[in-house]
Amino acid sequence: MENIVITSGDRYIDIDAYASALAYRELLVAKGLPALAVSSAPLNESIPEMIKKIPLGFDSYTASQNDKFIIVDTSDPTSFDRIVNHKNIVEVIDHHTGYEKFWRERPNVKSQIEPIGSIATIIYERFAKENLERLLSVDLCKALVCAVVDNTLNLKANITTARDITAYKELLKLGGLDENFIRHYFETCEKAILSNLASAIKNDTKTMANENLPKSFAQLTIYNHEKVLSQMRDLETAFPHDDWLINLISLKDGKSYIIAKSNKAKSKLEKLFTKKFDSAILTLDKFLLRKEIIALALQGKLH
Repeated sequence: MENIVITSGDRYIDIDAYASALAYRELLVAKGLPALAVSSAPLNESIPEMIKKIPLGFDSYTASQNDKFIIVDTSDPTSFDRIVNHKNIVEVIDHHTGYEKFWRERPNVKSQIEPIGSIATIIYERFAKENLERLLSVDLCKALVCAVVDNTLNLKANITTARDITAYKELLKLGGLDENFIRHYFETCEKAILSNLASAIKNDTKTMANENLPKSFAQLTIYNHEKVLSQMRDLETAFPHDDWLINLISLKDGKSYIIAKSNKAKSKLEKLFTKKFDSAILTLDKFLLRKEIIALALQGKLH
């Protein structure tokens, strides 16, 4: 039997990819299509126990040569889950720009790649476009709205769009949720991160091939950055080399704390941000997401 397999990247699955894959599966199944949500990658700390216990989850999967693949939350073909048969990709949905031309040149693949806060917003919009919001159960609304706030830093990130805000409001309403649920989500994520900091870093690290950035780029979003900085030794042990940085996003004070140890990494980052490190920390006046920093590094400068 030919299935439509919805999946994402190979390093880890975050709440945006997780919620989007599960919700898109439900939409396609409701339309009579044999869709599965599948991943071989580990879940990271943006998917805490309160989300894992929701009775949705990924499907078990046995590969078939005729399966079709939909990729969410990444469009870089080198980063796709190992289960993907690249010849059978039929759709790519991403909010990380850079591969638009690559996919436009493949007419057999439908692509939607645009700078928006969250893939979950796009998936919500697909339900709304077909007047199928009734299919969004409370559990799906919980997962999707957590994806929106996680990816937009509670709607305060620069990448947040009016569409993200609309999706957030509608998902809260559809799910009968309120801001107390959102606060509980962030608190639960922080607790999971602090319980095993080195593991949390490893589960949200990307490898860079840009000369303006260190080789390994981790990101943590937490309410109180001081709780992380007090465990500096654990931060260092998360990397197999010294060319790394951590973008520590502090929701409490609305800043990014750029952490690096080696002179090599610091030199790159001081040039990029035109600011100096104080010991191992470079403080930005606002928070920036990793995707924003990478986009700026591709331009070769921050300003």
